[in-house]
Amino acid sequence: QRDGFNVLLLFLLHERFVLGKKSVWWPYLNLLPKVSDLRDFHPLFFSEQEIDKYLAGSDVRKYIYRYQQGASERHKAIASDIFAAQVLGGDVLFDKNKFYWACAILDGRSIWWEGERHIVPLLDLVNADGNGKVHETYLEALDSDPSQKVAVTRASRAVNPGEQVFENYAQPNYVLFTHHGFILEDNPDDCALLEGLFVHRNDPGAADVHRLRSLLRSTTPTFCIRAEESVLQLGHFLRAKYALPTNGMDGEVRQHMSNVLTERIARLTETLDIIASDDSTMARHQFMRRIVQRDLMHFQYALHHFVQGPQNDTTKG
Repeated sequence: QRDGFNVLLLFLLHERFVLGKKSVWWPYLNLLPKVSDLRDFHPLFFSEQEIDKYLAGSDVRKYIYRYQQGASERHKAIASDIFAAQVLGGDVLFDKNKFYWACAILDGRSIWWEGERHIVPLLDLVNADGNGKVHETYLEALDSDPSQKVAVTRASRAVNPGEQVFENYAQPNYVLFTHHGFILEDNPDDCALLEGLFVHRNDPGAADVHRLRSLLRSTTPTFCIRAEESVLQLGHFLRAKYALPTNGMDGEVRQHMSNVLTERIARLTETLDIIASDDSTMARHQFMRRIVQRDLMHFQYALHHFVQGPQNDTTKG
């Protein structure tokens, strides 16, 4: 694959489970979470029943399902590869828990530069918060030997001796949770995932295909509802879907927006009512509950401040 995922995946599985302590990378590999650790907090290992219970009203539920399905399909494809079988052996290759472990490690710890994925021991141990500049990694030549390059990620803010170093991933909580297994309580990049909208062939906007293509990049878009811009993007899609005037936020488009947001609010409220009596103290359950609560907050804010509120007369498109 272009990002080298499968190559790194096979290498990681081979070094960790075939060579084990004989690997030159063992000191690093031994620092990584074990399979049993990931089963406790990483969504790749969550059951459908668990996800349905805590994320029933959130579009994050299907987002995680797609992630799980993608890992499952990748496992089926690689498990049928003769080269992979020769490299790993059946005990490793056919063990889905070990395969999911490697997927989770790569998805949560890969370092990117120049459009490619890498594993950089120790740099991948830096924790995340939402402060400072967005982290960036690049190659830098050594002063002592310019022909040699090292991966460099500079701190985004001043760090005093003894303080923990953090990176700003600049990702919403649903992405952090799905791929890393945690959320940030104070996350300036958080938003409510909104999916499931599409242009049906019977929608008024579908009658003029050329107009539709000129207005929309996708007829099945994904929205990250947080600030006014994201709400305006939703309005733009609904205007195209229902063949409404392409500018402004008139009453009709606001009504469609209100319907979409109100429906999500009702779903999320019902989910919170259902799990209100749940007394689980497991971190993953608390994280999923918090995602639903934050989704509800984002949708309510969007509805009251941008659709029904004083800004509903904006003409931004």
